[in-house]
Parts: sequence; C-alpha cells; structure tokens
Amino acid sequence: MRFPQSFIEQVRLASDLVPLIMEDTILKGKGDRLMGLCPFPDHTEKTPSFSVSQDRQVYYCFGCMKSGNIFTYLREQRGMGFVEAVEYLARKAGLSLPVSEIKRFQPVRDIEGLFGLNKKVCEFYGNQLGSVPVSHEVKNYLKQRAYIKETIQNFKLGYAPKGNALLKSLTGEERKKALHLGLLNKNDRGEMYDTYRNRLMFPISSSRHQVIGFGARALDDSLPKYINSKESDVFHKGRSFYGLDQSLRFLRQEGFVLVVEGYTDFLSLWQGGIKNLVATLGTALTDYQARLLKRYVNTVTLIFDGDSAGIRAGERSLPLLLSAGLEVKSVILPEGQDPDHFVKTQGIDTLKTLIQNSEDLFFHILRKKIKETKEKRGNFLSLIDEIAPFLESAQNKPLRSFYRQRVLDVFGNDARSLSRDLDRACQSVRKKQGQIFSKKNLQSGGLPSETDHEKSREKKRPSLSSALPAEQILLVLCLDSEEFLKKFISSNSGTLIKTPFVSDIFQNMEKKYGQTPEKFGTLVSSVMDQVSDSHLLLREAHIILRGNKEVPEEVFNDCLSFLRKNQSFTEANALVTEIKMTGKGDMKELEQVFHLTKQRLNQQSTDTSE
Repeated sequence: MRFPQSFIEQVRLASDLVPLIMEDTILKGKGDRLMGLCPFPDHTEKTPSFSVSQDRQVYYCFGCMKSGNIFTYLREQRGMGFVEAVEYLARKAGLSLPVSEIKRFQPVRDIEGLFGLNKKVCEFYGNQLGSVPVSHEVKNYLKQRAYIKETIQNFKLGYAPKGNALLKSLTGEERKKALHLGLLNKNDRGEMYDTYRNRLMFPISSSRHQVIGFGARALDDSLPKYINSKESDVFHKGRSFYGLDQSLRFLRQEGFVLVVEGYTDFLSLWQGGIKNLVATLGTALTDYQARLLKRYVNTVTLIFDGDSAGIRAGERSLPLLLSAGLEVKSVILPEGQDPDHFVKTQGIDTLKTLIQNSEDLFFHILRKKIKETKEKRGNFLSLIDEIAPFLESAQNKPLRSFYRQRVLDVFGNDARSLSRDLDRACQSVRKKQGQIFSKKNLQSGGLPSETDHEKSREKKRPSLSSALPAEQILLVLCLDSEEFLKKFISSNSGTLIKTPFVSDIFQNMEKKYGQTPEKFGTLVSSVMDQVSDSHLLLREAHIILRGNKEVPEEVFNDCLSFLRKNQSFTEANALVTEIKMTGKGDMKELEQVFHLTKQRLNQQSTDTSE
C-alpha cells in the first residue's frame, strides 16, 4: 500500500509526537523543549539527554545522537514499517485510509469495521465472564490456573456462553462481518449459530492494540480443546503472536524474546514476572514471524519440552530464525512438562536460571546429530549434509563463521580435508534455496513485500550529505528560524540552490509555508521524510546553533555569499565552454565572460583580505 504525500502530511499534522514518546519515557520541561531519559533500549543513561520539540515534532538525543520525527520514532522504537506507521497514526487520529490506495486485486472490505466488531465481541465475552457466578466452571478453571484479577483484566479474558448469545446481540450487518471473522457459522439449513460455546476466550491483539482474533479453550469434553479464529482480512495465524501488544516494551528493555507455544504458558510466565515473551498460535513458527521478531530484538530463546516433538520443532524453527538474522538459544524442559507445569512445580526462579544459562540451539542440534551419527555408525560426511542447511541459513556472517569452525572442530585432524566437503554442501544448499526463492517469487506474482517497499523507499530518498555544505547549513537555518526562511524567500535565494533535491525541498517549504504559515514548526518533520540521512538536520542544527560561537545571521549571510560566488563561477565556466565548443563568440558574450570572471576575482580578493 502506498499513500499520497498529501495524506501523509494530513496524518503528520493530526498526530502528536510528545504523548507517543511519553508512553516510553518521562518528559519534563517548559515551552517547546522537553527533556527526558533516552527511551531507546541500547542507550542507558542516568542524566536526561533526550530532547523533544513540541512545536517542531522532532526528537534528538545528545547522547546516542538518534533523531527523527514521529514516523522514524515508530520505526526505530516500535519496529513499524513506514506504511504500518501511517496506518497506525491515521487510525489513532480517526482518519479514514484512502480507498484508492488499497493494494491492487485485494478485495475492498471494511477493515475498520472488522476491527470494531472484534472489539465489541471482546467486550461482550468480557461482560459474560464478569456476570457468571463464582461457582461457574469458567471461574473454577481460572482459579485452577491461578490467574489473578489483574491478569484477567489486562489480557481481557472472556467467556463464550452456551447457546447463541453472541448471535442475538449482533445486528444484521454485524452478523455478516461476524461470519467473515468466523465468530458465527452456518449449519446445513443455512441457519447461523455461535462458533464458540462454553469456552474461555483469549483475545489476540496486534502490536497496535487492535483485537484481530480469538483463541478459545473448551471447558468440557468438546474437541478440539483449543480453537483459533479462522483466517480473515485482519487475522493470520502465521503473522501474529499472542501477547506481543503487551510485551513490546519489555522486549526492547531486555534485548531478547522468549517464545512459548500457548496462551496458558504465556500467562503463567507473565504472572511470574517474565514479560519479554510471546506465544505462537498453535502453528509452527513462520518466516514472517521470524522477521517480525527481528524488528524488536536480536536474540530469540525458544522454550520447549525435551521430547522428540519439541526437538523437531526447534530444528524446524532454527533455519527460519537464523535467516532473519537472529541468534537463537533454547531452554529444554524435562520431557512431558510445558512451561506452565514447570513453573507450578519447580518455581519461576528455577525457570529464570535456565533462561540465563540457555544454550545456543545450533550447538544443541549439532550434538544431537553427532550422537545419532555415532549410534548409527554412519559416515561423518552425512553429518555435513545435515548440518549445512543450518550453517547456510545464518545471515549473521560472524556467527556463521563461528558455527562453521565449531563444526570442523568435531572432525579433529580431518577438519582440513573435510572443509572442502562442507563448502560444497553449503553451495548445494544455496543453489536449492535460490530455486525455492524463484519458485515462491513466481507463485506470488513477483509482488514485493512491505519490507521490499521499505528498502526501495530508503534507496530512492537522496542523502543530505551529498549536497553542498552551504546548502545543508541554509536548510538547517531556514527550518530553525521563521525569519531566515522569510529572508530566503523574499531575496529569491532559491535560484542559488544547485543540488536538485535540495532545490525541491526549498520549493516545497516555500509552498507549505505560504499556505499555512502558522504551521512553520512542522516543516522540519516534513523535510525529514524526504532524505535518507535526516539525522543530519538535527545534528547540524545543534552544532551550528548551539555549539557555534558565530551569530547564526552571519552564518546565514556567509552561506548565501558562498553560493552567489559559486553561481558566478559556474556561469562563467559555462559560457567559456560554450564559446569553445561552438567557436561562435561575439564581443558581447566575451564581455559577459570577462565581467563574471572579474567579479569572481574581486570576490576572491575580498575573501583573502578578510
């Protein structure tokens, strides 16, 4: 999905950076400048160095030098792509997404209406849970699980009663949407009925806190014991995690994420104080989920029991996680025990110790493969073929090199001769992976993912550092001072800007300022989206305006003077080149060249005397 620039600007003007940042850190101050501790997890500090401008809608950290606007903050702190950030802010501001920009060939549905219905149904199930007596089986189940009131409320647990209570509570239009979401179903006679009956309901939310689906646990002998919402326009099991909306900030604080397999495991660990975790939704980990986790952390720790099914799940997940650039560790529980049971019998502190001492999953699998090879008295060359896919999946090159060396260490004196065999095995894996990728690309019609769009967008945006230093400084000054911008416009100095994209930026600034002069402060936020290295705008502003002894007005005039000299020099050279190329030069043209050259020499002489 791509949005028109006019809609992006509408979203920007309707949003406020300050309350968004205050969800992650405390800001204090008066007037336009607010200060607080840096909210980014890789920068810990005791003295506030993080500055936010309410008027300009930008932030800058004097410690780690991170800077940006509301879109870059959502990308760097929350892991959102640009499109995702625009959608999130638009919904938060109550703005409707432009229908004309919805992906081609995608059926146009009332997405907002589906989110709204899920929210209503979530509240319905919550009210049902609150209204049943203490002796009710759902209350007994919650008590048995030892879920406290705070957990029940925080995760909006609910109860789907017997019968068709939900169906009766919905209007005709809502019932159509409920059928699409799988909340209702139809029998052979075409009659609607409630899909979930006598079940404990676990609402599943997106990272933007929108209810996208439900998990339902049977309270009687009904099968299956657990049911998830069916796939819909807003819910995809392979693209979602349970609890991610709640655990996001803890993932960034801890720097790694724990992955468990179910709702009850998640809630048990959460109540025990482990909050940097997510749960899969009854399916194997997918490539999309691996890339989603990479947005927030660099390390993943998988928790599974030690039976053969758990080990196989780890083997399936490892290549996907390594391909996403993640480091993967594992906690293997005693056979037959899941995290919930382990915590109840061994205690949360015992699990925390296991997590602290967790081992790299690659080495666990390597040891397992070695043991199997020895038991079968097989050739160790077969081990190379089995381990090569894991090696080749590692996108982190230093980590891949480390793994490779450890594999060769297994062979001792034969390592040198087997090194070539390992390289050949990895090359074979690369070839197969290339074929699979090409096939997938053909099947998907070659349509790029949102990640591809993000990369393409970054490549298309020009680098501010490629502009002349004088142009960079003028841009900073005109964004910092309304008076400088007025002076720049009134003196028609735009003709002096020779770098094309910088000239376009100044023209857009002049247009926007002319339309809404009272919104001058937001110009800097708008400009930051037009260059790939927007941090230079705020960094240079700090150096020029706060760390420079010269008066900004003198700097402004010096930049204009330099660009005028540069323009005279360029025009003179252009005329001389044209006369030489054409051989047609009259006295008038030669006089013009002489005049421009003389003017340049006079200016250089003045510079030298200064």
